[in-house]
Amino acid sequence: MPKADTQWKDDIVDYSKLTLDLQNPRLPMHVTEHNDETQIRNYMLEKENIIRIARSISINGYHRSSISIVYKDGDRYVVLDGNRRLAASQLLANPQLVPTAKEKKEIETLSKRMDRDALANIKVTVAPSRKAAEKEIWDIHVKQLSKPWETLQKLRMYRNLIKNGDYNVKSAAFEYGITEAKFKDQLAHLFFYERLLEITDNKGEEELLKSGFNKIGRLIISKNGKKLLDYYVNNNGDVVIADNSEFECNLRKLEPYITQPGKVTAQSKQEDLVDKIYSVIDKAKFPIIGTVVSTGGLIPDAPVSTTVATPKDTLQKNPGTTTLPDWITESEFQSYVGAARVKNILQELKKNKPTKKQNLNIVAVSLRVVVELAIYDKLNSRGAIAAIVTAKNAEISRKNAERATKNQGPIPSLSSNWTPSLKEMLTHMVNAANGIISDPQERKALTRLMENNKEFVDDLDNFIHNVRYLPTESAVHDIWETFCRLVFDILKRL
Repeated sequence: MPKADTQWKDDIVDYSKLTLDLQNPRLPMHVTEHNDETQIRNYMLEKENIIRIARSISINGYHRSSISIVYKDGDRYVVLDGNRRLAASQLLANPQLVPTAKEKKEIETLSKRMDRDALANIKVTVAPSRKAAEKEIWDIHVKQLSKPWETLQKLRMYRNLIKNGDYNVKSAAFEYGITEAKFKDQLAHLFFYERLLEITDNKGEEELLKSGFNKIGRLIISKNGKKLLDYYVNNNGDVVIADNSEFECNLRKLEPYITQPGKVTAQSKQEDLVDKIYSVIDKAKFPIIGTVVSTGGLIPDAPVSTTVATPKDTLQKNPGTTTLPDWITESEFQSYVGAARVKNILQELKKNKPTKKQNLNIVAVSLRVVVELAIYDKLNSRGAIAAIVTAKNAEISRKNAERATKNQGPIPSLSSNWTPSLKEMLTHMVNAANGIISDPQERKALTRLMENNKEFVDDLDNFIHNVRYLPTESAVHDIWETFCRLVFDILKRL
């Protein structure tokens, strides 16, 4: 029979009896040395995505399968495993503990709609000592006896969320803490993995499991892959294909590059893939067009190339093609005619390319700002901003008339300095009835980009609205090359 001091005991306790661990291995020394629960909770809120856990508890309750490992210290329990769940519970129980206004507002909303009884019945297993608990925690987190899900299993879980009807793309993305665009990309990864399995052999399947998801991301989920296969993922999580026969043909041509080792190296860049793969598969969609490199050429900051020089008007007619540099060129900066502030920001962005760990956040925020300022500047000069404001006021008046018949209070009128959002201005631009963009092909190109590449607008918003969003160098380049370049090319002709 085991000795009393080696016995473990299961219990159910109220969250208020649990204390955060001051020696939690997740915490750096500069936090633990304060010996203060508030400091620990604030650090975890900032670094450990406690908000996501709070959302889960609010929506789904405190997971019944979650068991915190604790040891008793007087009449309180110190949590050795389960600190993030405890920190989230403490914030939900008392939103005043949240130090920042934006996160406090969300926690207050989550707190109001949750079942408070969930925090009164938390399962714990009480270790006889910290030493005894730490050995078990080591097995859980270091040896990982509970095998983490591999990529394929995670993707199947994402699909099941949609398939079961419990979520749509928007609600599932919110629940799991990623953007809708990235959630759609995850669903597309699984869709193409399974389609490729159908057309490859056993060796191809082995390569798919080894490095296939990375290659699918680079060759199919990328903007060039979407252009080649002409597909998008809708809000129900379905991959929508424009032309099935063309899709199947191009996918089969693309398959060897994904399922055969050595055909695509980890160092291959998108421009290499265009030259060696996409243009070989579909020359119509990916024509080989050279860049100007002669002295005094049109794009002095473009990389040196031995290809034939391309006339200026050809470059202007192909905004966002991969043959152009992936950042703002001298000619694009010079071609902008409008507010001096917009041009100044473009000049600064041209000089400061997105560089990881150096100026990436400044460049990302500036890119978001300059796009909105440039669009506003052009629309305002054409009287379109006033038209948007008038239409908005008319809409409010119409709604207030309806509300009056139902004895409902009025919607507040617009403030004197109200301005439309980026999405509202883009929507106004692509509406043919507004007469902003006269070229129907340009309207079609911008409309399609907004519909099929929604992540560009979402990521631009995240640059300035989401304090937890971390822009990547490739994302910023992609947004300029595919979205912003087209916008600026259209703006310079307005």
